[in-house]
Amino acid sequence: MAFRFVPPLSDADHQALMATYTYGEKPALRRRAHAIVLSHQGHTIDQICKILTVTRETVSLWFDAWEAQGLEGLRDKPRTGRPAIYSDSERVRLLELVQEEPHQLKAVQARFQLETGKCACTMTLKRALKKSGYSFKRTRRSLKGRRDETEFRHTQGLLAELQRWEDRGETELYYFDESGFAQSSALPYAWSPIGHPREVPAYSHSQRLNVLGFLSRQSKLIYHSTIATITTEVVIDAFDRLVAQKPPDAFAIVVLDNASIHRSAHFQRKRLDWLNQRVHVVYLSPYSPELNLIEILWRKVKYEWLPLTAYESFSSLKDHVHKVLSGYGSEYRITFL
Repeated sequence: MAFRFVPPLSDADHQALMATYTYGEKPALRRRAHAIVLSHQGHTIDQICKILTVTRETVSLWFDAWEAQGLEGLRDKPRTGRPAIYSDSERVRLLELVQEEPHQLKAVQARFQLETGKCACTMTLKRALKKSGYSFKRTRRSLKGRRDETEFRHTQGLLAELQRWEDRGETELYYFDESGFAQSSALPYAWSPIGHPREVPAYSHSQRLNVLGFLSRQSKLIYHSTIATITTEVVIDAFDRLVAQKPPDAFAIVVLDNASIHRSAHFQRKRLDWLNQRVHVVYLSPYSPELNLIEILWRKVKYEWLPLTAYESFSSLKDHVHKVLSGYGSEYRITFL
């Protein structure tokens, strides 16, 4: 009985096949290279079939490919795949319809089918949209349309310069804002078994824990919490606390937004007192919340760092908020570029 083997391998071919067998990018390519090496070592086709769990016909085809084209013959050839359902012009029209009704894919599906005469499920449309660079995300509210872009760019430049001062040790730079935590607040996303979403008690009304914070890029957080309503007096008290615990010879700059309680006459009178104690207040350009870095902290706390058990009672919520905020800089950190 005649046995078939591949022709004897040169040293270069043997090294190339061993490298492919060991480091090849795809499992199929590694198996084919292994088969050629086994044949070179004297294994019969039947033995190779048992080792690699393939048929004789498959091994014979690998031998043919190797003898015809060498290592390149063992690689997968490009495949054309199934013909595209939609033409380029139809995909453009799909995007136009989605722009008109971005949250109603079924309505888009009906109109698109009527125009093209092609029936396709919503999953097909979703795949077509993803290939065109679209994704399905929660719609965001934005203030960008109301702001002055020139003033916004100017503020960006100012903050960049203040950050350079901070990096050189010439000032302490803080970002100030207030945030509220309540049992009725929006809950974070969480993994759960299909058909059994995680639940916490619903509250139509609950107490609110207000937190006033000063955040630096150097992992420093100074905060004060209260269940009282945030007024100008409460904000002034928070600033007075910052001034009291700041080293007397240190110069600090506090960045904050244009909320009415930050612009009141009483607050403006206090600005001069704080400046005399080496604390300067800088306002952001209107409608520019993304420039206030402490907004990142509030999002992290609410949607990542607070456990779901925190919402079981107001007492638990307070304890967990204080635990997270007091652990900022050690257990919890944000890296600002």
